[in-house]
Amino acid sequence: MNMRSVRYIDRIMENVRQVKEEDIVDLYNDIHEADCIILVGEGRSQGALLIGMGQINKTVRLIEDVDFPGRNIIDAAPRLERMHRCIVVLVNSGSGETTIPKIVVKELSEYIEKTRSEKFKIHAVVSDPMSSVGSVCEKPFGNVLVLKGRNLKETNDFASHGIMNDVYELGSMLIFQKIKEHIINQAPPEGIKEDILREGDVVRDIVHEFINSPMYENIISNLERRSHITIGGLGPARHVATMTAIRLQHVKRAIGDDAYPAGPFAPKPRAGDLLMLISWSGETLPLLEWCKIHKNVGAFVYSIVGNYSTLSEHSESFILNAPASVFYERAAFALSPLPIHLVERLKERGFELPDYIMRWFHSETE
Repeated sequence: MNMRSVRYIDRIMENVRQVKEEDIVDLYNDIHEADCIILVGEGRSQGALLIGMGQINKTVRLIEDVDFPGRNIIDAAPRLERMHRCIVVLVNSGSGETTIPKIVVKELSEYIEKTRSEKFKIHAVVSDPMSSVGSVCEKPFGNVLVLKGRNLKETNDFASHGIMNDVYELGSMLIFQKIKEHIINQAPPEGIKEDILREGDVVRDIVHEFINSPMYENIISNLERRSHITIGGLGPARHVATMTAIRLQHVKRAIGDDAYPAGPFAPKPRAGDLLMLISWSGETLPLLEWCKIHKNVGAFVYSIVGNYSTLSEHSESFILNAPASVFYERAAFALSPLPIHLVERLKERGFELPDYIMRWFHSETE
């Protein structure tokens, strides 16, 4: 088997190097000061937020949560002001033009200007500071961190099909992850950028080991066959599963199959289907039951775990040997090359894929 590689991790780290130190410090200070953080994003950008900000010791809300105190941000704003001392609306949107982030930033900006509220701050992470979301930096209550990873051509090429640039989402996740760790550990913000770059070396080694493992070869071989894949996890692992399923859907649907996050909308397993489970402990009972059910019907079961465990014994498993604090971010990186190498395999077989997928493939590998 030829050694596989991924080049986009180097691009991610180069983009992080170009982030201004003061922008990272400003984002750290806003999150550190807040007692409530409202996460706003779509698709994998939201996944990057949820993974990066997961397990922080603050109140974290999503507008779509059932217990969000209003139908939308405007309806909820007065209640949030009564409930919290300082509220940061943390927006992640590479293009700065995605629908929900754009609407939330516009409506909340108008509310703050109308009421002169001093309890809200809007902090956006974008690739384009001139975008609709990025322009919030012109407001006294707005801040923006600029992270490269999206350009106009890529946005136009892939937006109609839902394919987005992995470089931006994974880079933003690393930034959120390390800011969160510094806040939890009560560490100053000055060393965050160095920690991100060190973590880049770690995830590069993890990805290299995983994509050149026999398990990974088996996954790609089974993915290219007529099959569905279900990706499951609970708690923070569910966000990794959803982020991975979104990425694989584009390729699997193009060949007549599908990828699903585990849950009520996932189909019942058949012989030859795939189940990928993500669990730090490897002892989560529902996941062990899913493993058993899929194996009983002849499906292939794989797992990413943090430790040697019951799940690693009963499935083909890749053990990260990572503490829970970084496991989910590293698992997201480990799984990120799957659609790239699936397209590469299908291309080798002479399978004709839609042009938009091939343009995405070349943008990730060249």
